[in-house]
Amino acid sequence: MQVLVYGWYRAGNAGDELFANAFRILFPEYQFNFVSKITEENLLNVEAVFFGGGSFLSGKINIQPNVKEILKTKKIFYIGVGAETAISSGHLELMAQAKLIAIRSPEQLEKIKAINENTIAIPDLVYALQGEVINSNKISKSVLVLPNIEVVPNHTHPHWKHSSWAYFKSEFSQFLDELVASGYNLSFFSMCENKSMSDAWAASEIINMMQKRSTNYQLPFISEEMGNLTQLLSQYEVIITQRFHGIILSEMMKTPYISVHHHDKLKFASPMNGISLPYYGIMKQNLLDSFNKLKVRESLPIESDIFETLRLRVKTIFSG
Repeated sequence: MQVLVYGWYRAGNAGDELFANAFRILFPEYQFNFVSKITEENLLNVEAVFFGGGSFLSGKINIQPNVKEILKTKKIFYIGVGAETAISSGHLELMAQAKLIAIRSPEQLEKIKAINENTIAIPDLVYALQGEVINSNKISKSVLVLPNIEVVPNHTHPHWKHSSWAYFKSEFSQFLDELVASGYNLSFFSMCENKSMSDAWAASEIINMMQKRSTNYQLPFISEEMGNLTQLLSQYEVIITQRFHGIILSEMMKTPYISVHHHDKLKFASPMNGISLPYYGIMKQNLLDSFNKLKVRESLPIESDIFETLRLRVKTIFSG
C-alpha cells in the first residue's frame, strides 16, 4: 500500500529524518514516500497522505497548483504533528476532513478536537525508536551543546531578534567559559545541516564570543540514524539543547539536560525531566545555577500501547 508523507524531509534535519524511521517502524506493511512538496505525480497510486511529524501547521502547504482537489480524494491523516502554534487556513481545511489526527501536544487536545473529533494525543513519534537507542560510555566532565540556527537573524529580521541573539550569545558564552575554566570538555553538534540552514553557524557565533575559544569544539555532522545519533550523544554527561529532539533524545538516553526554549514546542515538551529555561532574557547565573542542579532522573515511561492504539486506528481506517 502506497502512502505519501508530507513534512520537512530530506533537508538534513535529524528530527525529521527520525520521523521517517518511526513511520517505517510503526507501519512496516506500508510503502512510504517522504516529500516536502505535494505534486500531481507523487499522488499517483497513493491511497493515503500522512501529514506527519513536526510543528508545521502554521505554515502554508507546499503543494503544486491545482492539485488540492486530487489530494482531497485521498485518505488524509495528521500524525505526530505539533499543535502549539496557530493553524493556517490550508491545514484547517484538510484537518477538518482528516480520517484521524494524532497530535504530540496533549495540552492542545480539546482545541484540535473542535476541528475534528477524530483526534488523539500520542507521544512524539521518535519515541517509537526506543529499541534503537545505543548508550555509550561517558566522557568525564563532558557537556554537549545543541544550538539552533532558527534563532539567528538575518538582515531582514526585526531589530528585537538581533538584540535577543546578541544578548543570548553574550550570556551563554560567559556560561560556557565558566564550564571550560572548571575543567569541562565542551562540544557542539549540529542537528540541522543543509545548504541554507546549519546549526554549526549558530555554534560558530557563540564560540566567537567565548574567551576560551577552540576549533575543537565543533563535532562533524553524522547521518541521522537513531543508533548513530544516540551512540554519539550518549557519550556526554550533560546536554544543553535548543532543539526539540535534543529533549526527546536526552529523555530516551536518560541524560541530564537543560532545554533553552524559544518556541512553545520546546517549552511544553513532555516529559520534561530536565530543566527548562527561556531563550529570551536568559542570564549566565541562571544557567550556572541550573547546571549545578542537574541530576540523572528516570524518564516517564512511554507506554507501548499508546502507539499500538495509533496503529490499530490507522489500520481500521484503511480496511474500512
